[in-house]
Amino acid sequence: RRVHGNLGNVCINCRQPFVFAAASYDVLHLVEFYLEDGITDEEAVALIDLEVPRLNKIGSEWQEQMSNGVQTMRLLYKVDEIEEDDPFTAKLSFEQGGSEFVPVVVNRAILKSMSRRDVLIKRWSKPLQWQYFRSLLPDNPITMCSFCFQMFHSEDYELLVLQHNCCPYCRRKIDESS
Repeated sequence: RRVHGNLGNVCINCRQPFVFAAASYDVLHLVEFYLEDGITDEEAVALIDLEVPRLNKIGSEWQEQMSNGVQTMRLLYKVDEIEEDDPFTAKLSFEQGGSEFVPVVVNRAILKSMSRRDVLIKRWSKPLQWQYFRSLLPDNPITMCSFCFQMFHSEDYELLVLQHNCCPYCRRKIDESS
């Protein structure tokens, strides 16, 4: 194998540093982003929570099935990506040959366009700043421990919690009522 360049643990396309899963050390498909000056953490969370981006429906149809005396109907629809002009991914630098890392800095409009289910926030206590991450593959769920803020593939996290009844990283007991 030949390594192209000496870039280290970064994406070869956008130069974003890799974020690793705490249990498996697999690369999580997350990009850290930063808030534009003047946006508080509370305002950022409120903007992200406003609304899930709308799916652009290309077409839909009903499918009816009969099996074992049970009738089911499903609405099938095709989706044309979440938004073709995603302002967040437009901020990633995919320039060929560039070796400079450019952090993603988001404004209020970009925060409004984000879906809460695609954003993970490490809510560190003061004086530390909160860290924001956006999942680039929302179909691959990621879970973050609310105590140590380590991130895991959701399947790995759930399996380890079932086995040990605690976070696999910080060993904090998981409240079974939640």
